[in-house]
Amino acid sequence: MNEKTGMNVTTSMNVTTRNLTLITALLSALAFSVPASAADPMVGTGGYARQMHKMEMMKMLDADNNHMVTSAEFDDYYGSLFTALDANNDSAVDEKEWVGVKGKTKLDLATGGYSRELRKMKMMGMMDTDGDHKVTKEEFIGFHKATFKVLDKSGDQQLDPQEWLAKQVG
Repeated sequence: MNEKTGMNVTTSMNVTTRNLTLITALLSALAFSVPASAADPMVGTGGYARQMHKMEMMKMLDADNNHMVTSAEFDDYYGSLFTALDANNDSAVDEKEWVGVKGKTKLDLATGGYSRELRKMKMMGMMDTDGDHKVTKEEFIGFHKATFKVLDKSGDQQLDPQEWLAKQVG
């Protein structure tokens, strides 16, 4: 018997155990209820994800036209896309380069919808990991490598049409 509370020590331990179990269950529920966009870089903006998941975009990345996008093809494509964004060739894309010149924002390497979504400042902010208002090639490629990993559900370092078109939730 605990003199301060007047409770049986065993009862007190059972209450504590029950409280810990309840807290653990609540934390687990919260962890699984966090939106996918908080965990997955690719799902950061709905428009970006929708535009990327179109077959027309997959075809642009599929350099050998075998209906698969390998990790190397993915990296090559995004390397070329970064080069297209880096108008002054200084190995970093600032805000002016990111949004482009009015009337000339479509990147030839992407669909118009994808270009529009990529060039939104929110996407730049997601890739600018050091917060210096510039996206380096390493930041850009790193973001897209993480995206590839999210898409590659099979883990075979290549994306088939089913993986490409799948909704990337969790």
